[in-house]
Amino acid sequence: NDTSRNYGAANPAFTASYTGFKYNQTFINSGLTGAPSLTTSATTASNVGTYTILTAPGTLASRNYSFQYADGNLTIGKATLTVTADNKTRPYGGSNPAYTATYTGFVNGQNSSVLSGAPSMNSLADQYSAVGPYAITADSGTLIAQNYQFRMVDGILTVGKAVITVTADNKSRVYGE
Repeated sequence: NDTSRNYGAANPAFTASYTGFKYNQTFINSGLTGAPSLTTSATTASNVGTYTILTAPGTLASRNYSFQYADGNLTIGKATLTVTADNKTRPYGGSNPAYTATYTGFVNGQNSSVLSGAPSMNSLADQYSAVGPYAITADSGTLIAQNYQFRMVDGILTVGKAVITVTADNKSRVYGE
């Protein structure tokens, strides 16, 4: 039977279906014993794509039936990588900081070296924005990867109070005045 999984996951248990029984028989009441061998070359490290599930006799046997084998397909889909815009802070009146992101969900010991391009992150806050929280909107931008799809998570830009220095004016007086 055709089946699927995501990149980096273990292969599921392969199953087979049977057609051509006579007299309303099923696998259970037909006298079939054993099971076919169902194998694939795909491993957890195999790239996104379609791989053949090879069907062979294995231990399958029957007194009343011969067998014709048909291979199936294992489809490996992209794993989901979460891209989270990092939270940032800045003072009122200041410029927005450079936005960065954190990636979670890599499989097979991989890291950001398997990515190309970059996510796009923006905020509606500008230097005139009042104190408070503003969304940092994350978008996939030019980010691509052969074996990953992206789940984008927004961050928060917190505009804090600007510091005003209050300095007492220097004064002088004559002694006794």
